[in-house]
Amino acid sequence: MSRPVWVGSLSFGLVSVPVRLYSAISSKQVQFHLLHDVDGARIQNKRVCSADGEEVPYEHVVKGYELGDGRYVEVTRGELEAFDPEASRAIEMEDFVELGDIDPLYYDTSYHLVPAEGAERAFELLVATLREAGRVGIGRFVMYQKGHLCAVRPHGRGLLLTTLHYAEEVVSQDSLTELSLAGPRPQERELQAALNLVEARATHFDPRRYHDVHRERLLAFIQRRASKLARPVAAGERPAHAGATAQASQQGELLSALERSVAALRAGQPLPPPEQGALRLRPQASAREARERRGGGEAPTSEPRRKEDDGGEPSA
Repeated sequence: MSRPVWVGSLSFGLVSVPVRLYSAISSKQVQFHLLHDVDGARIQNKRVCSADGEEVPYEHVVKGYELGDGRYVEVTRGELEAFDPEASRAIEMEDFVELGDIDPLYYDTSYHLVPAEGAERAFELLVATLREAGRVGIGRFVMYQKGHLCAVRPHGRGLLLTTLHYAEEVVSQDSLTELSLAGPRPQERELQAALNLVEARATHFDPRRYHDVHRERLLAFIQRRASKLARPVAAGERPAHAGATAQASQQGELLSALERSVAALRAGQPLPPPEQGALRLRPQASAREARERRGGGEAPTSEPRRKEDDGGEPSA
């Protein structure tokens, strides 16, 4: 079971309901780590001073606000903490508005709002009240040392709390010069044809119909590549027969690559580039083993810097 991200109370008027807040969204984006291509070890980021190139200890790192002319106003952590909003464990609903009055542009992050143990009756009263009134509660609360504006509305068997952007955070369309150019009014036949197209594909929204196709294809590709890794040989197994099919396939690919290379050289053609977009999975080796393979710990020869894999479309 997931853990609540915030625990407190939801208040409207003199009524206070103990509640818990759970994330309503779980990101499924495929994440990659940066590895050293020689030994497969994780890459560690360092804090390096841009003036002298030296690594800076964390206790000597301060925050700075850029003025725009290359200067910075430095502030310490203690000074910033003095401006943190006062810690509070209450979501205070100040207003009740129509759901349609809130432009979806203002929505930020959604959370499930559930009752704490023993507060079910008061919570159900609030849910029924908001549903019957057809209103959304607008309130404020503090989470992660930051003040948030939020909207609370009935959703399913409980309530959904969605943090809202402040008005000053929203980019006005008046700043977009492209929208100031008025286009020609569409002809009646064009408009009717477009409306017919929309009507032909009109349906009820069902989020289960839509899938992250890119993520599914990427995971399938990673699984295929991972399946080609040599698995450990268990005790009692005969290594000579393990993976015979895979070895034959690899030998066939190697022979084919060699034959293509020889044919290209005989014809005076440049060698074809290696296949691009492959995500390499390799057994991790120690840095010492990697140096020994290069020849007794000598510095590696300089090579053009590889472009970081951006997760684009892999080769088949």
